[in-house]
Amino acid sequence: MSARKAHTFLLNVSKKAKHHEFYKFLQSTELISIETRTDHSLSLKYFLVKTIIGQQVSTKAAQSIWQKVKTILDNSPSQITLNILKEQGLSTPKATYILGITQDESIEKMTKESLKKLSLEDLSQFFLSLKGVGPWTLGVVRMFFIEDTDVFLEGDLGINKALLNFFNTKNYSGYHYSPYRTYFCLYLWKSLS
Repeated sequence: MSARKAHTFLLNVSKKAKHHEFYKFLQSTELISIETRTDHSLSLKYFLVKTIIGQQVSTKAAQSIWQKVKTILDNSPSQITLNILKEQGLSTPKATYILGITQDESIEKMTKESLKKLSLEDLSQFFLSLKGVGPWTLGVVRMFFIEDTDVFLEGDLGINKALLNFFNTKNYSGYHYSPYRTYFCLYLWKSLS
């Protein structure tokens, strides 16, 4: 239901704001839902590890490394070391971040429900204190783990490219599209494929 509601909202706003190209794109594309983009089987720890692996590498490479790291996490989490992580194809910084996340007990205690209850300030404080988690990763967690409908992923390369295509600028935060900026981002990404 929320996917249709969000799409209708984006259509109305893009028409009213005279975002003609984006409006035309929304008219011609199928509905996108956050739920279908969310892997409900992942714990927060696994979600963070997978997201960090996916930063700045091709989707194919990320998927391959993630499968190897997940196997180790599933079978012998207590035996994880920096070297074992690096052997799976991770750079030293990423291996360090992931090791820190796998050893952080506060992450184990966090559920989707408990995260939804936190203010944006508390959420930011918790995640940005983790090594390897910056504003982009926090945005991804809010979008695809917590399923917050109003996240704009500032600085994302794909979104910047789509913003240039539709709005002739990278300096647009999608404020017209609040409270559905997550959907705004999803459609921007979709426009690139």
